[in-house]
Parts: sequence; structure tokens; C-alpha cells
Amino acid sequence: MFIINGSNLVDGFNGLLAIQFLIINTIYLAINIININYNFSLFLLGQIIIVLSFLIFNFPKAKIFLGDSGSYVLGVLIALNTIKTHLLNIEIYPFFFTSILFYLFFEVFFSFLRKLKAKTSPLKPDEKHLHMLLYFWLKKIKKIKNSNYLTSLILNIFYIILIIPVLLFKDNALFCRYWFFSLLVIYIVFYFRLYSLYKK
Repeated sequence: MFIINGSNLVDGFNGLLAIQFLIINTIYLAINIININYNFSLFLLGQIIIVLSFLIFNFPKAKIFLGDSGSYVLGVLIALNTIKTHLLNIEIYPFFFTSILFYLFFEVFFSFLRKLKAKTSPLKPDEKHLHMLLYFWLKKIKKIKNSNYLTSLILNIFYIILIIPVLLFKDNALFCRYWFFSLLVIYIVFYFRLYSLYKK
């Protein structure tokens, strides 16, 4: 449920969710090909081709959009692909998958806690999500015109950089566990840095 809601939450900028989906699915595709799970690999490849086709018309300039239904579908697929990949590759530690999904998961979890602390309803939308703070920083402070799709690009580049260690050490259970919690700390530090700029 966190992943499904997280997918809907981050879907607001051109390519943000679609690129995130492609990165995650590509990782799962590589894992399943290496472990000779060809039937499921074909299923993942089909999803990648479909979302790539969508991305052509959504990034950088959007001619079509996912909408709520599209973002929920991608969220469901990410969640199911994660479960299936783990079932087919049971030797991979669960914290590897939590690290891969940390952004979609923690965006919802952190937002929920943040709104409770601010004594506002967690169900009401606001403009204080990580991707929105980055967007405002690019648009209002840096005066960048293409801040919509640049937000998606920057977040997904940082996401790739942050998950590279867990890809390299996916066979190390202790590293995967500690790296997951490190990712949450990195998110929080980055968030509050952007939030301080937003308040100014």
C-alpha cells in the first residue's frame, strides 16, 4: 500500500514516476535474467517497453499524462514485481528490496508523520513533499524555466547514485540493512535542507 500510494504521490512532474518505474524494473529484469527466470523476465521487459513508449510523450515535454489511474497501475506493478522477484530469487535479502523501494515508501511514510507533527490531516495534500520543494527551489530561487522535468531528472539521478552501493553488495545482508536506514537519513537531511530554502 505504501508503494501504490507513493507512486501516486510522486506523480506530478514529467517523467518522475515513469523513470523511477523503469529503473526499478530494469534492476529486477537483470536479476531475473541472471537467475534464468526467463518467463518473468519477458513479462518485465513488456512493461519496460510500454512505459518507455509512454515516456516518449511525457518527457521532457508532456503531451500525455498518467493520471491517478495510471500512477496506481504502475504502483501496483512495482509492488507485484518486487514480490515476484523476491519469490523467484529467495536468496536475495529483503533489505535489498526495501533499499530499492526506499524513495516511494519513505515519501509516504515521512509525509504522514510530518503532517501529524504539524497537526494537519495526513489525508490532505500540501506543497511540502520532497519533489515539490526541489521544484520550487529550481523555479523560484534558481529561476530555471524547465524546472518541471529537471526535478524528475535530478531526483532520479540522485536515486540511481544512492542505490548503486546496495546493487554492488546485494549479497551482504548486514550492508543492505544498514544502507536502507542510511538512505532514510540521507532523505531526511536533504529534505530539511530544501525545506529551509523553501521557508526563506
